[in-house]
Amino acid sequence: MSNQDTAGLNKNQPTETPQKYLSGRFSLGQKERLKSAKSIERLFSEGKAISAYPLRLVFVSNPNSTVPMQCAFSVSKRHFKKAVDRNRIKRLLRESYRKIKPTLNQNLSQPYMGMILFNGKEIPSQENTNKSVSILIEKWLKSLSL
Repeated sequence: MSNQDTAGLNKNQPTETPQKYLSGRFSLGQKERLKSAKSIERLFSEGKAISAYPLRLVFVSNPNSTVPMQCAFSVSKRHFKKAVDRNRIKRLLRESYRKIKPTLNQNLSQPYMGMILFNGKEIPSQENTNKSVSILIEKWLKSLSL
Protein backbone atom coordinates (compact mmCIF):
# COMPACT_ATOMS: atom_id res chain seq x y z
CA MET A 1 0.00 0.00 0.00
CA SER A 2 1.21 3.48 -0.71
CA ASN A 3 1.06 6.40 1.71
CA GLN A 4 -1.98 7.75 -0.10
CA ASP A 5 -3.87 4.49 0.46
CA THR A 6 -3.20 4.49 4.22
CA ALA A 7 -3.65 8.24 4.70
CA GLY A 8 -7.36 7.84 5.43
CA LEU A 9 -6.83 5.10 8.03
CA ASN A 10 -6.22 6.11 11.61
CA LYS A 11 -3.95 3.51 13.16
CA ASN A 12 -4.72 4.68 16.69
CA GLN A 13 -8.39 3.67 16.52
CA PRO A 14 -9.13 -0.02 17.02
CA THR A 15 -11.11 -1.73 14.32
CA GLU A 16 -14.57 -2.91 15.31
CA THR A 17 -15.09 -6.64 15.44
CA PRO A 18 -18.34 -8.56 15.07
CA GLN A 19 -17.84 -9.86 18.62
CA LYS A 20 -18.56 -6.40 19.96
CA TYR A 21 -22.01 -6.49 18.43
CA LEU A 22 -22.66 -10.03 19.62
CA SER A 23 -21.78 -9.22 23.21
CA GLY A 24 -24.12 -6.22 23.17
CA ARG A 25 -27.03 -8.36 22.01
CA PHE A 26 -26.59 -10.79 24.85
CA SER A 27 -26.46 -8.19 27.61
CA LEU A 28 -29.23 -7.64 30.14
CA GLY A 29 -29.70 -3.86 30.20
CA GLN A 30 -31.48 -1.65 32.69
CA LYS A 31 -34.58 -1.27 30.48
CA GLU A 32 -34.89 -5.05 30.30
CA ARG A 33 -35.03 -5.46 34.07
CA LEU A 34 -38.36 -5.32 35.85
CA LYS A 35 -38.01 -3.03 38.88
CA SER A 36 -41.20 -1.01 39.26
CA ALA A 37 -43.30 -1.93 42.31
CA LYS A 38 -46.50 -1.11 40.36
CA SER A 39 -45.47 -3.39 37.50
CA ILE A 40 -44.60 -6.24 39.85
CA GLU A 41 -47.92 -5.81 41.68
CA ARG A 42 -49.77 -5.91 38.33
CA LEU A 43 -47.75 -8.95 37.33
CA PHE A 44 -48.90 -10.98 40.34
CA SER A 45 -52.50 -9.74 40.28
CA GLU A 46 -53.19 -10.19 36.55
CA GLY A 47 -50.43 -12.55 35.42
CA LYS A 48 -50.48 -16.19 34.40
CA ALA A 49 -47.94 -18.74 35.58
CA ILE A 50 -46.05 -21.64 34.03
CA SER A 51 -43.91 -24.04 36.03
CA ALA A 52 -41.02 -26.30 35.13
CA TYR A 53 -39.43 -27.48 38.36
CA PRO A 54 -37.46 -25.85 39.98
CA LEU A 55 -38.57 -22.66 38.19
CA ARG A 56 -41.84 -20.79 37.83
CA LEU A 57 -42.52 -17.97 35.36
CA VAL A 58 -45.24 -15.43 36.07
CA PHE A 59 -45.95 -13.28 33.01
CA VAL A 60 -48.33 -10.70 31.64
CA SER A 61 -48.56 -8.72 28.41
CA ASN A 62 -46.96 -5.26 28.54
CA PRO A 63 -48.18 -3.29 25.48
CA ASN A 64 -46.52 0.04 26.40
CA SER A 65 -43.00 -1.39 26.73
CA THR A 66 -40.14 -0.53 24.38
CA VAL A 67 -38.31 -3.85 24.91
CA PRO A 68 -39.64 -7.32 23.99
CA MET A 69 -39.34 -8.72 27.54
CA GLN A 70 -38.79 -7.16 30.95
CA CYS A 71 -37.75 -9.73 33.51
CA ALA A 72 -37.06 -9.99 37.25
CA PHE A 73 -35.69 -12.87 39.30
CA SER A 74 -36.60 -14.01 42.80
CA VAL A 75 -35.52 -16.70 45.27
CA SER A 76 -37.49 -17.73 48.35
CA LYS A 77 -36.15 -16.65 51.73
CA ARG A 78 -37.90 -19.66 53.24
CA HIS A 79 -35.58 -22.13 51.51
CA PHE A 80 -32.40 -20.03 51.47
CA LYS A 81 -31.89 -18.09 54.71
CA LYS A 82 -28.54 -16.59 53.70
CA ALA A 83 -28.62 -13.65 51.30
CA VAL A 84 -25.35 -14.92 49.80
CA ASP A 85 -27.09 -18.09 48.62
CA ARG A 86 -30.11 -16.21 47.25
CA ASN A 87 -27.88 -13.77 45.37
CA ARG A 88 -25.82 -16.64 43.92
CA ILE A 89 -28.95 -18.33 42.55
CA LYS A 90 -30.23 -15.03 41.10
CA ARG A 91 -26.87 -14.50 39.37
CA LEU A 92 -27.11 -17.99 37.88
CA LEU A 93 -30.67 -17.33 36.69
CA ARG A 94 -29.76 -13.96 35.15
CA GLU A 95 -26.82 -15.51 33.31
CA SER A 96 -28.95 -18.35 31.92
CA TYR A 97 -31.67 -15.92 30.86
CA ARG A 98 -29.12 -13.59 29.28
CA LYS A 99 -27.81 -16.42 27.09
CA ILE A 100 -31.26 -17.48 25.84
CA LYS A 101 -32.66 -13.94 25.49
CA PRO A 102 -31.84 -13.31 21.77
CA THR A 103 -33.76 -16.38 20.63
CA LEU A 104 -36.59 -15.50 23.01
CA ASN A 105 -36.88 -11.97 21.62
CA GLN A 106 -37.12 -13.31 18.05
CA ASN A 107 -40.07 -15.51 18.98
CA LEU A 108 -42.15 -12.94 20.89
CA SER A 109 -44.96 -11.27 18.96
CA GLN A 110 -45.66 -8.59 21.59
CA PRO A 111 -43.89 -7.19 24.68
CA TYR A 112 -44.20 -9.04 27.98
CA MET A 113 -43.01 -8.65 31.53
CA GLY A 114 -42.27 -11.59 33.73
CA MET A 115 -40.63 -12.84 36.88
CA ILE A 116 -38.71 -16.08 37.19
CA LEU A 117 -39.06 -17.60 40.64
CA PHE A 118 -36.72 -20.31 41.94
CA ASN A 119 -38.58 -22.95 43.98
CA GLY A 120 -35.82 -25.53 44.51
CA LYS A 121 -34.27 -26.51 47.82
CA GLU A 122 -30.59 -26.73 46.79
CA ILE A 123 -28.23 -24.34 45.02
CA PRO A 124 -28.09 -25.52 41.39
CA SER A 125 -25.07 -25.65 39.09
CA GLN A 126 -24.84 -23.35 36.08
CA GLU A 127 -25.49 -26.28 33.72
CA ASN A 128 -28.67 -27.29 35.56
CA THR A 129 -29.83 -23.68 35.62
CA ASN A 130 -29.24 -23.34 31.87
CA LYS A 131 -31.30 -26.47 31.20
CA SER A 132 -34.10 -25.41 33.54
CA VAL A 133 -34.38 -21.90 32.09
CA SER A 134 -34.38 -23.17 28.49
CA ILE A 135 -37.08 -25.77 29.31
CA LEU A 136 -39.19 -23.11 31.04
CA ILE A 137 -38.86 -20.62 28.16
CA GLU A 138 -39.67 -23.30 25.54
CA LYS A 139 -42.74 -24.35 27.52
CA TRP A 140 -43.84 -20.71 27.79
CA LEU A 141 -43.36 -20.04 24.07
CA LYS A 142 -45.42 -23.16 23.21
CA SER A 143 -48.24 -21.93 25.47
CA LEU A 144 -48.16 -18.49 23.80
CA SER A 145 -48.44 -19.98 20.31
CA LEU A 146 -51.54 -22.03 21.19
